[in-house]
Amino acid sequence: MADERILIVDDDPSVQHMLEQFLRGEGYAPFVAGSAAAALAAIRQQPPDLLLLDIRLPDANGLDLLKEQLLPELGDYRVIVLSGYGTSQDAEAAVLAGAFDYLTKPLALSRLAIAVRNCLRLQYLSAEMEELSGGALLPVSLRDLVGASAPMQALRDQIKRVAPFDVPVLILGESGTGKELVARAIHALSARRKGPFVPLDCGALPDTLVEAEVFGYARGAFSGATQTKPGKLELAEGGTLLLDEIGNIPLHSQPKLLRVLQTSMVERLGSNQQVSVNVRVLSATNSCLQQRVDEGSFRLDLYHRLNTVMLTVPPLRERKEDIPLLAHYMLMKANRAYQKSIRGLSADAMATLEAYRWPGNVRELDNAVRSAVILADHLIEPAHLPQQIRTQSDEPAEIPKPAMKPRESLSQLRRRTSGEVERASILKALEEAGWNKAEAARRLQVDYKTLYLKMKRYQIPPARPA
Repeated sequence: MADERILIVDDDPSVQHMLEQFLRGEGYAPFVAGSAAAALAAIRQQPPDLLLLDIRLPDANGLDLLKEQLLPELGDYRVIVLSGYGTSQDAEAAVLAGAFDYLTKPLALSRLAIAVRNCLRLQYLSAEMEELSGGALLPVSLRDLVGASAPMQALRDQIKRVAPFDVPVLILGESGTGKELVARAIHALSARRKGPFVPLDCGALPDTLVEAEVFGYARGAFSGATQTKPGKLELAEGGTLLLDEIGNIPLHSQPKLLRVLQTSMVERLGSNQQVSVNVRVLSATNSCLQQRVDEGSFRLDLYHRLNTVMLTVPPLRERKEDIPLLAHYMLMKANRAYQKSIRGLSADAMATLEAYRWPGNVRELDNAVRSAVILADHLIEPAHLPQQIRTQSDEPAEIPKPAMKPRESLSQLRRRTSGEVERASILKALEEAGWNKAEAARRLQVDYKTLYLKMKRYQIPPARPA
């Protein structure tokens, strides 16, 4: 993409001039607002692709402006906050509120260039996900569940449906598929979102410690218990507890967990006093609990209590069409984490990723992309990927000859054909409206912002070509 519009919101003329010159030299189209009021007026006239926001403005506090007005207007991850007076608390507050990044003055222009590039790439990816998901914007809590495949669209829909109901949910899926992300999304979309989210990996603890971690213990309950300690059920008060690898709960502890689910009362180890708890319990497992029930290692009544609603996270090998989207999303996150500017993945590297079976699922893909970002200089090639991914694939990754055009998959062909039809529809509406974009948006039954993003995606000029 070229000529992305970047709004600079800063009241210092020297900073305005410096940023304008630098961004214009990088191929962007910068423009300036010296106050919060001027920035809001510019945004409402035509939303920018990215906004650089100084934290101190003559008529507003930048963080308040970000949370109360800019994010509702622009959406998350389209603002980079700048400050010469900021603290680590300000930085954390800005990013948690939805800013893409936080940079301190004096600005390191190389760092700014990376932040701007990565932020704009994320906008392009978000627009692609929106289009492939049928045009529905994804809530922040669902954005890490990347994928436009039918299984992922169905999973996101199920999460939105079940989240408001305060019932136990059992999340099934192989290791690395993202079960904790699903649990976090359920929590974030529920009425308990302001309460704590407390995860506990039961599979990482010996049997002797699981009960103490879940229920807590009183002083003197066992050797080494020198003071009373609340368990995870109490620490999650008012929020959500995720019991990951629930199948590892010892059989002798299962009746106690069942009583908590039935009565909302917990009894610490070594105590006969019961404490009331207000917590939603989610559980996750990569094993077949029904088989454990049949074997006698998991109680049937507890299984039914945990299994009010069951969600299944698909393995990556069953949604390989999501790999390009996932890889680019992970690339942007790794670029940001390691302050690099890797442009992308070569066709050969992407073909290698798509040919692999991914026994470690999304976690393994994320590790592979992070490793490749560290090793690569400009573009990720197959040589930057872990050796086992290069050598253990479903079928050898064919490297197309320069004179040959790689064959398209059916999903690629469908997306390309759909895009061509949509581009033609937009052009037709613009012609009929005399290139009045507001009127064209009305004819297409979309809002102005959606039309604007799609015009940029399909490289349709803002004015009728001469």
